[in-house]
Amino acid sequence: MSVTAKRVVVIGWDGATFDVIKPLMARGRMPALAALLARGAHGPLCSTVPPVTPVAWTSFATGASPGRHGIFDALTLDPASHEVRFVSAAMRRVPPVWRVLSDRARPAGAVNVPVTWPPDTVNGFVIPGMFTPTHIEEFTYPPEIRREIEAKFGTCRESPMLDPDPVKYLDNLLNGVDARCELTLWLMARQPLDYFCSVFMESDRVQHFFWGYRDPAHPRHAELGEAIELVYERLDAALGRIVAAAGEETAVAIVSDHGAGPLRRSIFLNKWLIDNGLLLLTGDLGATLGARRPPSALRRFVGAVAKAVLPASVIEARRRGKSAIHARINNLFSSIVDWQRSACVSEGIAGGLFFNAAVVKDADRPALIARLKEGLLAIVDPDTGAHPFMAVYAREELYQGEAVAGAPDVVTLCGPGYQVLVPHEIALYDQGAPTGLFAGHKWSGRHEQYGVFALAGPGVAPGITLTDAAMPDVTPTLLYALGEAATSDMDGRVLTQAFTAETLAARPIVGAVAAASAGVGAADDDGAAAMAEELSDLGYM
Repeated sequence: MSVTAKRVVVIGWDGATFDVIKPLMARGRMPALAALLARGAHGPLCSTVPPVTPVAWTSFATGASPGRHGIFDALTLDPASHEVRFVSAAMRRVPPVWRVLSDRARPAGAVNVPVTWPPDTVNGFVIPGMFTPTHIEEFTYPPEIRREIEAKFGTCRESPMLDPDPVKYLDNLLNGVDARCELTLWLMARQPLDYFCSVFMESDRVQHFFWGYRDPAHPRHAELGEAIELVYERLDAALGRIVAAAGEETAVAIVSDHGAGPLRRSIFLNKWLIDNGLLLLTGDLGATLGARRPPSALRRFVGAVAKAVLPASVIEARRRGKSAIHARINNLFSSIVDWQRSACVSEGIAGGLFFNAAVVKDADRPALIARLKEGLLAIVDPDTGAHPFMAVYAREELYQGEAVAGAPDVVTLCGPGYQVLVPHEIALYDQGAPTGLFAGHKWSGRHEQYGVFALAGPGVAPGITLTDAAMPDVTPTLLYALGEAATSDMDGRVLTQAFTAETLAARPIVGAVAAASAGVGAADDDGAAAMAEELSDLGYM
């Protein structure tokens, strides 16, 4: 058998964790994955800091750390206008692997990978995933592939719609796995590619919303306590079909962008900043964030009926209007910050802290960083006795590269069971501005630092356990499996432990080569607004 794969197929399981997988495999409930691991290499995959979807999947796509590729959160705060915006591929500074390979005359495609809109022009296709606005018709490359897909499978959606009934939502997720599998198999057959990646989001969604049901004390544990396991089993069935379709000359990889675990409490970081005189407001917090209320059950019912009977043009106009509302909600908190006197503010889904250049000069930074580290690490939750923050970093401690200046000035990592409460979540979900630091959260599961990586195929060593794989290492490793060199933009490394001695002897790792430019065009404001609507409908916001 050749020591070089003719092609690579990557299956993304967003948020998948060995904490769920290993017990299932031990009980024989994930046979396809067990077979893949037996004939290849696998191990925990260290995510980015923070371990959030847009940051980690961009590191996967580019083989680069955040300090190089420039995506640090789902949201970014403009230092001049103080506007909060969603990230997009237009902000990415390093080209993704499908573009690198396409530039080398190797056809490549990606479907449902987060933060891939606007799509790159490639010899193949890009069907963007999460953080793609829904109202834009031509959001794929090439544009005609969207029409082919929708004619055969219906509307492109990155994951099933959230349903307030957990039983119905679980059914949506299970059906979503099946639908994603059918699309994946159709795309693989439609156009032979040297590199193909398809991401399943259902593993992440089920963990966010169903982790709490795993607790035997939960009143619906008997009914929904195995919801996560059911989705993993369905993913395994899909994997079996995809591996069979890939063929023996193909290297198959499983990648998850982060892990998952229980979420019990949220901390409103901006409240701590307010209490400590670092953040001042010009308006009433409760009144501002309570200005928008979610729809009642009756309004949701009426809305569902309207969608069923109204013309598509009317529904689209309504969606555009709601998108504008969501864009406004994202900026509600920023609109009442006193930017003339506030030293810093927390924005984004990961608890990053942005310094206000109008108040904090370069000479002030070390003292403010030290104050934040000491103060945040000293916080104790009076109800649990636990510290909600387990680490606080200056951005220069975490990141290196040309994009570091775009990162939050300080990055926090929450301790087990905690997550930072984002200002717009208060407005969207009517939970009221917390009077104290701590509150509940609509999710019962959160992201953890370690995801999953597995690789099997030509040249890969069987039965190997990897111990130090990190997200930027995935793409250089997959390029090596294809017989291709990494680019100079990549700071990930080839995971040599994954390959046989014969492979490494026959194909010594070569030095990095220059990459193409990273620009993919500019995102439009309406598109960024529409992202908020889509993410809310999916339950992610």
